[in-house]
Amino acid sequence: MRWWALLIFVALAGSSHHQCQQSSKVSYDGQRVAAVDLVADPKISLDSLRPLVQQKPDEVYSTPKVEATISALKETGRFSKVEVDVKPDPGGLRVTFTLEPALYFGIFQFPGATKSFSYTRLLQVIDIPNQTPYQHDVVDKAGGALVQFLISEGYFQAQVQTESQFDETRMLADVVFHVTLGKRAKIGNVEIHGPEPSEASRLLGATRSLRALARGASLKHGKRYTPKRIDSAIALMKRDLANRHHLASKVRVDQPHFHPDTNHADIVIDAQPGPVVKVRVTGAKLSWPPFLRGRQMRKLIPIFSEGTVDPDLVEEGRRNLIDFFQSKGYFDAKVTTNLQSQSSNVDLVYNVDRGSRHKVETVGFRGNEHIDSDVLLRQVAVRPRRLLLSRGKFSDKLLRRSVQSVTAFYRDRGYEDVKVTPDVVDREARIYVAFQITEGPQTVVGNLTLQGNTRISGLELAPKGGFRLRPGQPFSPKGLADDRSHIMAADMDRGFLNSEFDSKVARLPSDPHKVDVTYTISEKQQVKVNEVLLVGNKRTRPSLMKKTTNITPETPLSQGRLLTGESKLHELGVFDWASVEPRRPITDQSNEDVLVKVHEAGQNEVSYGFGLEVARRGGNVPSGTIALPGQPPISSGAPNFTAEEKTFVSPRGSIGFTRYNVRGLDESASISALLSRLDQRAVATYSQPHFRGSSWSSLFSSSIERTTENPTFAARFAEGSWQLEKPLNKDKTRRIQLRYRFRRTILSNLLIPGLVLPQDQRLRLSTLSATWIRDTRDKPLDASRGFYQTLDLGIIPTALGSNANFARLLGQSSYYKPFGKTVWANRITLGLAHSFASTDVPTSERFFSGGETTLRGFPINGAGPQRTVPACTDPAVPSTCVNLQVPVGGDQLFVFNSEFRFPLGIKEGLGAAVFYDGGNVYGPVGVSHFIRDYTNTVGVGVRYNTPVGPVRFDIGRNLNPVTGVKATQFYITLGQAF
Repeated sequence: MRWWALLIFVALAGSSHHQCQQSSKVSYDGQRVAAVDLVADPKISLDSLRPLVQQKPDEVYSTPKVEATISALKETGRFSKVEVDVKPDPGGLRVTFTLEPALYFGIFQFPGATKSFSYTRLLQVIDIPNQTPYQHDVVDKAGGALVQFLISEGYFQAQVQTESQFDETRMLADVVFHVTLGKRAKIGNVEIHGPEPSEASRLLGATRSLRALARGASLKHGKRYTPKRIDSAIALMKRDLANRHHLASKVRVDQPHFHPDTNHADIVIDAQPGPVVKVRVTGAKLSWPPFLRGRQMRKLIPIFSEGTVDPDLVEEGRRNLIDFFQSKGYFDAKVTTNLQSQSSNVDLVYNVDRGSRHKVETVGFRGNEHIDSDVLLRQVAVRPRRLLLSRGKFSDKLLRRSVQSVTAFYRDRGYEDVKVTPDVVDREARIYVAFQITEGPQTVVGNLTLQGNTRISGLELAPKGGFRLRPGQPFSPKGLADDRSHIMAADMDRGFLNSEFDSKVARLPSDPHKVDVTYTISEKQQVKVNEVLLVGNKRTRPSLMKKTTNITPETPLSQGRLLTGESKLHELGVFDWASVEPRRPITDQSNEDVLVKVHEAGQNEVSYGFGLEVARRGGNVPSGTIALPGQPPISSGAPNFTAEEKTFVSPRGSIGFTRYNVRGLDESASISALLSRLDQRAVATYSQPHFRGSSWSSLFSSSIERTTENPTFAARFAEGSWQLEKPLNKDKTRRIQLRYRFRRTILSNLLIPGLVLPQDQRLRLSTLSATWIRDTRDKPLDASRGFYQTLDLGIIPTALGSNANFARLLGQSSYYKPFGKTVWANRITLGLAHSFASTDVPTSERFFSGGETTLRGFPINGAGPQRTVPACTDPAVPSTCVNLQVPVGGDQLFVFNSEFRFPLGIKEGLGAAVFYDGGNVYGPVGVSHFIRDYTNTVGVGVRYNTPVGPVRFDIGRNLNPVTGVKATQFYITLGQAF
């Protein structure tokens, strides 16, 4: 009975629950609707949303219409949730749609923290990616992370208050993190736990030594608490323990204890010294200088860097030692290991048997029927010897890398079954390396089919040269991957951001080495730009940002344009952070807003410097030359020419002020001044990247200076210029410059009266000029391919305030052609000057040549006409007189340079060159002078590449020497000659 009663109770309960569910689902279909309301935030305009409401007042209630209204409102993307509420009234049903806006994070601000931390670092701390929907708990989590970061930086009393600012019209939520940093804590007591008391005391002393102070690792009481200081101290202690052979030591910092009353933080360091590990390399020396052996050992044997000992690291160290000695020419080097371990001591010995030293005589290939050996040689890392001192490059590691590289090279050309076998022949001190290649048949593409691309043609999807896997071309997985990357990039650049790619490779039954390739493209929807929203710009004008990003509404949402726009915003230099992305993740929407978020960098910059200048003016002329403003350097001729000696002691200071982003248009203005006893200078500039909103850039500069630093003259200068520049093509390899320049030079107190001609001592030049530039070089400092061409035409008339009337033309063309690793560089320079209206061309505007960048068989500016000027320290004493050779310059210049640059193969970055320099500077313009005075120079040089350009040593021999001038000249300088 009890079981029957229980079953009846359960059945009745289930029936009652089902009836309650049915009654809760009330149907209003067919009833009259009295009113339909939209409820949202008051800041949201509802007028544009009312046409989406399909359920109308004074109509009967329809569930399909209500559901269609909810769907239409959600599809706008402006609302995360749409709820409907129906209330019966005496006059009919009242239907209310409640709209909850879908807000996304906009810009973040950190007032109170940006002076101590960069904006990008603060963004990393809060870790809120772009396209993240706004949630209050995300803000709270970010605020907590920011507090923990500030504490770790030593601001233990820092406070962070978050403030969310909602912009419903643009569906953005800006968050302001109000930061109160307080004072940074200082280091209090430092304790080291773990080692023996004597060892702990020694480690603590290491953190308070002069070495720790120099490395920023000092933990003395009262020092500023910074993570960098703590990390440096930990690294110092680990290094100290490693120097005592405790390689597997562990050192970490426990949670610091902060004292608010003193603003000091006590530090507890847990140090666990590892076992004593002694590593020795016997049988060979790692370097000749003894003090470098330990450093080389730590570099080659990884247990030092990993801080632990295990068989894998021991074996890796053995292989590294073999590679090291093989790279030195000991190609038969063998290394054995002996590892002995006790409770707290580890003894590791690497025994090296170098064998005899070898040279790589040849590197060749056998069996390569379809690819030339010269092409394959560029793929291998093994290198034959060159010249007398080179031994080539060979090691087991380089040999394996070469095999892998040649194999990949063949497979990329369709040889799927290629086999590469190295053959190394050791004949006493010479090694002959050959790679035996079994190419096998080449797999080629029979047909290529594109399907699914209904809105983008195959021609638009393919690169300029066509797909890698087109009919008749070799088949390779790399070629397929390249085609896929290009197709996906083309789709994304045209707004198909969710497109998908699939490929199918079918081998022909009749020929397994011929395949048909099918590319299947699923384009999905094309996304277009709805609006471009600018966020974070307080000073920068929206017009500049829109022009820079070049993204307009109703155009396809191009991934390439987003990336380019973001890059160009960074290039402006007025933002320290920028982001250009869709406001929401792209799912199924066909329109989306583009959110341009920026954070403006500081607008003002002040630089200054002060010091004491002690200048000894006079005596022997420095470096044996006299450098006059606007004139070529002049050799003093002999060391016995001296000027009056005098020592000047005076303060010297400089100050500069720069204001960026003037008028919010990326314009900048700067002014600077330098003051000292012997030199006073002031400079002002104003630059406009977009002159009057055009593609022209503008630069105005002016300067004044007075100097008496050189004992042979006193000079005053004034200069003002205005330049307009415009790129002529998209990649900016061609540009044009228009320039006006006014210069005034006054030379006085000349120690040598005839050094400067009277008409050049007070000079005014007012110049209108135009310059055309073409630059396609790969590396401006050390070009190996491309062109560099310039053409400059200027006119200097007295009508604009000049002392003389003349015109000046200067053009040059440089061409660089690579032949493997050899570069053939050529340059032609032509200059013409012509005066009119019965005036002469000033000396400073004539052409000069000779030296390390023009004619290397002449001294600096030693080519062309010269005049002799006597210079006497005491005119009454003939022995104090010397004759100075002063360059006169010429109205015509022609220089032809040709140079072969090639690597020596002895050391990476070391190369040589042979060159020819021809031409001269000619007084009058004419063909007869050109032929008669043409000079020829040949020479050789050595170059060594550095991060700032090659260091160059050249020896030039003039085949047409000039009387009184050495025919052989030497030059050491930085950078190529051209």
